Amino acid sequence: MTAKAGGSRSQRTPAKISFAYWTLQLVCWGLYFYAQSSGEVIFAGVPWSKAAVMWGGVCVAGIGLTQTLRWVARRQAWLELPPLALLRRVLLGLLLISTTSYLIAITLSSTLYGTPVVPILGTFYRKLYFSGQLRNQFISGFLIYTMWVAIYFGIAIQRRRHSVELRQAQLAEALQAAELRLLKTQLNPHFLFNALNGVRALIAGDPGKAQDAVTRLARTLRYTLAAGEENLVTMARELEMVDDYLALEQLRLAERLKVVRDIAPAALTVRIPVMLMQTLVENAIKHGISPLKQGGTLRIAAHVTAAELVVEIVNPCPESPAMEPGSENVGLKNLSERLRLLFGPAARLHLDLSGPGQAIAEVRLPA
Repeated sequence: MTAKAGGSRSQRTPAKISFAYWTLQLVCWGLYFYAQSSGEVIFAGVPWSKAAVMWGGVCVAGIGLTQTLRWVARRQAWLELPPLALLRRVLLGLLLISTTSYLIAITLSSTLYGTPVVPILGTFYRKLYFSGQLRNQFISGFLIYTMWVAIYFGIAIQRRRHSVELRQAQLAEALQAAELRLLKTQLNPHFLFNALNGVRALIAGDPGKAQDAVTRLARTLRYTLAAGEENLVTMARELEMVDDYLALEQLRLAERLKVVRDIAPAALTVRIPVMLMQTLVENAIKHGISPLKQGGTLRIAAHVTAAELVVEIVNPCPESPAMEPGSENVGLKNLSERLRLLFGPAARLHLDLSGPGQAIAEVRLPA
């Protein structure tokens, strides 16, 4: 089974947005082409053929330049930058595309009319010196691109703000639902029953160990019930809870449960979704080690590579696990959805059951 932190529910939205974007691009640049070329024919008296080539070239260049700016902004995630950094990049991009368009207009006008000043602007600014006409030609083009940039980034910023608010609302809803299901799906009644029985068995024979078990159980319950109050915790904090959980499970499984840890120091400070490690470990014990008569070794590994945290849980499992229909990996499906809401496509969860008698759960998320 592969569960990725992404969904298909948003696949239609980008297509609609792209269609709207290109519709506006073509309509607006088409209107600008008609206004400029017809104005040049009417006010400057040039042939339609030359005016069409002149302003057709300018508009095609405009579409290409604005699309390039849009591509760079999306590729480099400008909208995720602080406002001042975003403003600097937008102004620099605006200056670059305006200057490029200005040079293209000069080249086309020089080729078609023998003068760098396009005829329509030369007619309107005929009382200015040549340098003034060139300056005003640049300013008029700059204003056109300023309008495009202001409209595009204004809409994009509003859309991103709405998207963030929607994601936060979805996350709050998912966490609320997860909190109500925690004792059922993550800390199930069987675990509580077995843990309490283990504590009861220790009271007479080993009161000190029984007291320690009660303390661990209380910490585990407190952590579980408080999990809905925060989205992310450090790996070190999550592993403290996992240690308590494993100690309680060993009351039941005794020598059948062995644990091997391989946690890199750099991984301990990475913030991860609350209950991530507990969900993975509980799934490995419940569906893997517990059904085996001989038990097995649970391996917990975590390391950071290329700005990415990689968590790996390896455990033996029955080759033909007997589960109630629809009950398998409920916790993992829930975890995959929370990863999607917290990190989007930057995080993913994969459960590999291809090896004989072995399960490997791997989580990758930004470090």
